[in-house]
Amino acid sequence: MKTAGIERVWKNAGTWSDQAMNLLLSFSARQREEFTMEDFRNYASMRYLPEPHHDNCWGALFNVAAKQFVIKPTGSMVVASRAKAHGRMIRTWVRA
Repeated sequence: MKTAGIERVWKNAGTWSDQAMNLLLSFSARQREEFTMEDFRNYASMRYLPEPHHDNCWGALFNVAAKQFVIKPTGSMVVASRAKAHGRMIRTWVRA
């Protein structure tokens, strides 16, 4: 079920998915330390990447990027700072 949902949201992301992946490739290549999805979202916003049609596209992006060996999880977690995240724990990532 989860995999099907990720695939569906990614498939329906249109051109956003290509734009976001290209930006993530650029972002991750420059990173020398761990980063979070929040860090990337801030970077993407500063580069005028539009918001996706669904919030789950962000997770789908990182899922696809990890499967393509662009990034990998570190195994560490930090507290999210975005208000919508309600202080939940989020993964940290590094370039693969």
